[in-house]
Amino acid sequence: MHAGSPSRPGRAFPSTISRWLRLAVLFVPALLLLCGSARVEGHAQTVLLLGGLFQMLVVATLAFTRQVWGQSIGSATTALYLIALAWLWLGDGIRQDWFSHFTQFVLLMVPLLLFGLQSLTDSGALQSRRARLLAGRLANRKEWPADLNDCKNLPEVKALRESLGRDASPALALLQNPRPQVRVAALAALEFRKYWRIGQAELVLRFAREAKEPLVRAAAVSALANLDARGLVEQMAEFLRDPSQEVRRAANEALLWDTENRWSWMRPAVRAALGDPLLQGDGPLRFDGILLKPEAVSDLSAWSSEKGALGLRAALTLAAHYGRMLHEQPDAALIRTLKQQLAGPQAAPALRIELAQLLRTHGELDASLVTHMIDGGNPASLRLIAADVLLADNQAADFPNARAVNALREIARLPNREMALTAADVVQRRLNADMGLALGQPLPPLHSRLAADVTRRLMAWAAQQERARDAVEPVEDLHDSPVPRDKGSDVIGLGSALR
Repeated sequence: MHAGSPSRPGRAFPSTISRWLRLAVLFVPALLLLCGSARVEGHAQTVLLLGGLFQMLVVATLAFTRQVWGQSIGSATTALYLIALAWLWLGDGIRQDWFSHFTQFVLLMVPLLLFGLQSLTDSGALQSRRARLLAGRLANRKEWPADLNDCKNLPEVKALRESLGRDASPALALLQNPRPQVRVAALAALEFRKYWRIGQAELVLRFAREAKEPLVRAAAVSALANLDARGLVEQMAEFLRDPSQEVRRAANEALLWDTENRWSWMRPAVRAALGDPLLQGDGPLRFDGILLKPEAVSDLSAWSSEKGALGLRAALTLAAHYGRMLHEQPDAALIRTLKQQLAGPQAAPALRIELAQLLRTHGELDASLVTHMIDGGNPASLRLIAADVLLADNQAADFPNARAVNALREIARLPNREMALTAADVVQRRLNADMGLALGQPLPPLHSRLAADVTRRLMAWAAQQERARDAVEPVEDLHDSPVPRDKGSDVIGLGSALR
């Protein structure tokens, strides 16, 4: 999860030495047999010479196939040394000669030493000792980055993570350190850890609850991301409502990557987090790297019908999910399903609005849907999107779409300033009427003086359009009557109305 430490020129040198040492160890039996062939004559010399050449051929084959450069050569070394010992016996090399005894000693002791070293490594003793040394180095470190978040990227943290193996005790011991830098570094070394001994995960979870620093709590939650115990996952889901957004983001990432197995466990906590009005600004839940499973989609679809923050954030989350699907694996069946939800009144209004924006972004909002959306029985936000699309499609025409202008005029009368500002933006962009908005800039805050002025201008524009409609087409159907596009009359009429 974290970027590794910067590469250093000196790091390649020990790796090269290690490779040459491995190759030298594998060549030792061949050299011993060839040297032994020089000390005997006749049949024994031939056997030892053939044995030495055979050993060299095997080592060359291993080197060519790059098996020598693997992490462990214990089995290959043992096999080569024992085969060399067999060649020595076949060559009648066992006799009262110091070189023969020396060769037997080497061919027997090296495999035994390698076996012992491998057993020690497999026991974890060496790895545990290295982890304790690295943990002690972190605990005694004097200089730390100014930003607490940078403590996660220290080279010592990466080295500690690689050395922990199946025992997290060296890192857990650092959680009692009074300095938050040390605790963050220790938890970063445990990030997304898979193996926990009995009681260790509970210790980290308890520590996360008690920590005062948000970054420390976030690091503790990230360390528990691979838990598969239902009780612990349910407790960890409580951090989705943590006061710190950084902790909530870490909990979101740690929990939601595995919705296939965990959704039923954390479903109540997810619903509570989505429905918390204090967290409404967090927007949709982020399912980075995955797509929602049908069970989660079904729940979110039901929640999108709820009022308040729950319905809004559930709709936003579903829209983000569908947007990812359209981006990664566009499917005609999926597009057809989304259009059916948008057109049908059964879907929640918040979800229909998000789907309309999503389909428009991907160029899938066809004319029949837009015509349906502009109807007065739809939510105002949906009508506003349809009006924007219709006016954009015939912006070069002499007469703007009458249904779109009528929808904007009706929306302008609604007692909703946020809706009024959005409608004013459409009127200014599509009908070239001056609403007092800065082009290309975000809409003004709802309670600002500029927002109030824009709202008054929009209402004056709506009134002017009403008078123009009554004067030009007093009896015709609004759906069919054209609306003249007079770029100047809108501004002049608006100015006189404001005066």
